[in-house]
Amino acid sequence: MTVKPETRLWKNLKRCLSNGEYIVSRLESYVTPGFPDCLIFHNVTGFFTLELKVIHCNKKCIISPFQRAWNLRHANAGAPVYILVGGLKDDKVKLFHGASIKDLGQRTVDQVPGLYEGKIADMDLVKLLNSQTPS
Repeated sequence: MTVKPETRLWKNLKRCLSNGEYIVSRLESYVTPGFPDCLIFHNVTGFFTLELKVIHCNKKCIISPFQRAWNLRHANAGAPVYILVGGLKDDKVKLFHGASIKDLGQRTVDQVPGLYEGKIADMDLVKLLNSQTPS
């Protein structure tokens, strides 16, 4: 059975955050369209959401109007919302603030500034989330 790329990204993320410091919940919401894929808690950062995306052959992410609206509404209100894009060269990922979702839907992943780009196992979410400012 073939595993979908987004499912593979989810499993890699879950494995990297399984050290006991994070509580990670994968959500599938049909009640609230656009709600992000993951709700994560860490005692330093508190709760934050993470939308998982995988790039396609054109190096773009497919963003639904619901995902765009949800992320922009919450990002503009100061909520900690993020997008993790996988499928990059050399199994790298790129992390974006939710305010970047409009650009991600229109431009390639390379053209949009992110908070982190590298291996998922090397990503320090606590450090990244505490040091960043939305664009």
